[in-house]
Amino acid sequence: MIELKNITKVFETKEDQIHAVNGVTLTINDGEIFGIIGYSGAGKSTLVRIINQLERQSAGDVIIDGRTMQELSKKELNLARQNMGMIFQHFNLLWSRTVRGNIELPLELAGVGKDERRRRSAELIHLVGLDGRENAYPSELSGGQKQRVGIARALANNPKILLCDEATSALDPDTTDQILDLLKQINEDLGITIVMITHQMEVVQRVCSRMAVMSDGVIVEEGTVRELFEHPKHDVTRRFVQNVDDHSTIEELAESLKLKYPDGQLLRLTFTGDATDDALIANAIRKVSFPVSIVASNITDSVSGPYGVTYLHLYHGRDEEYNIFVNSLVTDGVKAEVL
Repeated sequence: MIELKNITKVFETKEDQIHAVNGVTLTINDGEIFGIIGYSGAGKSTLVRIINQLERQSAGDVIIDGRTMQELSKKELNLARQNMGMIFQHFNLLWSRTVRGNIELPLELAGVGKDERRRRSAELIHLVGLDGRENAYPSELSGGQKQRVGIARALANNPKILLCDEATSALDPDTTDQILDLLKQINEDLGITIVMITHQMEVVQRVCSRMAVMSDGVIVEEGTVRELFEHPKHDVTRRFVQNVDDHSTIEELAESLKLKYPDGQLLRLTFTGDATDDALIANAIRKVSFPVSIVASNITDSVSGPYGVTYLHLYHGRDEEYNIFVNSLVTDGVKAEVL
């Protein structure tokens, strides 16, 4: 278990103090994939470097598996760090080393013998899907292949924790999906705790069970991915919950639809789990006589199941009929918001 207790990090400059992290308290459970999301400058990368103590906090405690990290000796801390692998946005590979050589580097630094290094690197090359590429150099690899090397290298010492700092930001969407699928498989097969630092909501949605939202060095909202998708409370979280296909925010889409459909009523419906497969809208339409138009819709996958958002335009109806329609949906477990 990773416990962060009232973590603060202050960077001193000649003219000012910068509070990169300010009073963060967070618990990450063993074996889960936990997302920390925020815009640039939110403090999330500083926080992840505090977890492995590459950056020392100004105040607060980092406790991993019951051990307070800042109380460890230098030797104890170096051993503890071997239980924490790290994946970077820009891969951080050594261009003069082959795939095998990059993967074996942390084993060399840990004093592991050559035969064991070779056995372990072969095992990891197979795990990340790079069979036949062990003698290739980074310049001969695609972005996705480079990140697979980075993942294998991070796993070399059999860590219990994997820290991913914007691990998919430099990748195209298809490659991002492949890397996320690989990380999910590693989590399931090896039981490794994964902490995902990202500014991409689709990353959190796809692989994380719980998440925290950071802004200006503080955690502004925390909960399961499903909870935060269904009921985003903070403005920052709401901005991260993206629109179906044009990447505008909820507020921007709502204003656009209001201008386009000034009459009648606009509804935003949120479906989760089995409700995404049921004909709930059709059932509600049968109970009323006015026209109903679907003006925007999308269903995506998350760890807790499918998640769908649909926008409806109701028109030429009476208020009592509108209420019947909405109540039918709510009774069937759909969250309905009148825009």
